[in-house]
Amino acid sequence: MMPWFSPQQLRATFASLAAYICAWLCLFVLVIAPVHANPSQTPSLIEGHWSAMNQPATPMKALPLTGGNFVFNGTLHITQAGDYVIDFKNTSTFAMFKHTVLDSRSLVVTELEGGISSSESNPFTLRHARLLYLEAGNYSLVTTLKTPYLIAQPQPYLDTKAHYQQAIKLGNFIALLCLGVLMGLMAYYIVLALIRRQMVHGMYALFVLGNLFLQGTSLLVFSDTFGIHWFYLSALPILFSNIAYVFFVKGLLNIRKQSNPKLYRWIIYAVAILVLFALWGIYAPNWMMEMARYGVGIFLCLGLACSIYLSSKQNMTARYYLIAILTFFVLGGLTITAQDFTGYTLYVEHMGLIAVTVEALLLSFVLSYQFSELFREKEQVMAALGISEAQIKTDKLTGLPNRIALEVTIQELPKNGSITILDLDRLKYYNDKFGHAYGDKLLCDFSRVMQGKLNGMATLHRLGGDEFAITAHRGDEALIQTLLDETVAHLQANGFELAGVSAGTAFIYEDVDNCSVVMHIADMRMYENKRAHKRAQNEQFY
Repeated sequence: MMPWFSPQQLRATFASLAAYICAWLCLFVLVIAPVHANPSQTPSLIEGHWSAMNQPATPMKALPLTGGNFVFNGTLHITQAGDYVIDFKNTSTFAMFKHTVLDSRSLVVTELEGGISSSESNPFTLRHARLLYLEAGNYSLVTTLKTPYLIAQPQPYLDTKAHYQQAIKLGNFIALLCLGVLMGLMAYYIVLALIRRQMVHGMYALFVLGNLFLQGTSLLVFSDTFGIHWFYLSALPILFSNIAYVFFVKGLLNIRKQSNPKLYRWIIYAVAILVLFALWGIYAPNWMMEMARYGVGIFLCLGLACSIYLSSKQNMTARYYLIAILTFFVLGGLTITAQDFTGYTLYVEHMGLIAVTVEALLLSFVLSYQFSELFREKEQVMAALGISEAQIKTDKLTGLPNRIALEVTIQELPKNGSITILDLDRLKYYNDKFGHAYGDKLLCDFSRVMQGKLNGMATLHRLGGDEFAITAHRGDEALIQTLLDETVAHLQANGFELAGVSAGTAFIYEDVDNCSVVMHIADMRMYENKRAHKRAQNEQFY
């Protein structure tokens, strides 16, 4: 039984994984750890509770992910006057919010609005944070939140402006880096789909596009950069990109009804369920994110199951894909189930963005493996057939460059170069009277003698049958004709008394832009000479 991975493949796989792990360790040591190293600078959650807007007296332990209208009542204890920031922990995917800060006399200190659907400008890039100045004292915070759905539980927190400006750098860096990587990979898969005309690459490009819409909307890239505030872009595209991913798995693993009927049925069932999820999400928008979340779980399970099953059947593509889908399954599973994230300025959305980016990068390695396999198979076929590039361009009988080589050579000739088309007269006569072996000897003797006389100043090609061609960088028609006459004389003196050659020469400058025209001119001149020879000779020789 064949091993799952060869030693070379194992080394390459573990090297890639080691590099990936080291990269994230370096990121943690150099960036994440220093940012969170000083506990005295940790932001603080605002004391309070959420409740439904129509039932403000009833606290809620958790907000329903299907959205609604909510209000948060909390208290702020400010020990030192200064600039502060109010933001939300865990998630940034909600439509509208409004912070109202009241002092100890219940007078309004400030009102701050925002959200994905809000046209209010953000003082901090890619953040819902709002800046305010507070004197020392006690304050009340009333936050209203209106959103069709949620990804995780939003929790208001307070931070100093100076610390917040430093803390958000990592999250913004991750967002912009991963979005840039995904855009590049999406363009790559689109080009592959157009060039190779394969649905599998187009489906993955659609999957990446759906995630770009989700993350670009949820992390405020579209609203801050392009002024796009349509909230449903954070879920609606995912309903369809989930379907695209299922078709991608089908194409990548080459799952067909004839060869894998069981897996093919799984694909059909998954597509049917995801279509129902999409229709339900469109019909009931407050369920849109939940349908998208369940859809992610379905295609993750499907991809993992298909890759495990096919890996057991010695499918190497499935085994490489298994590495990618396992990583995606873990990170994606954490993302769709997480409700309370450890960090303050890193959101559940950041985890999802990292999961998709890592999976897309790992899949690019799978694609590279497929390309290398195609190349290896091509090389094996070429070797099995005994074909090399040099042999493809060589005439088997005479060893001369053939018509394929001639087409390449003509393109390299200068303007004063020439091509001479030759027709070896009376080859048919020798084939018919003495047999094809004798005719082949005529061809080989002519090729050997003529190529020797050219001595590198020009190149003799055999086009097939009794047709030859001579290419010369410095076209000297008279010299070539002289060498042809000497070659014919040699043949006539060595067993081929009736041999002859008809030739026609044309120069590249006669049509610089079209070498085919030059060849046609030479061909016509050769036939004119051949007709002249026929008129001059006795018809019995033909």
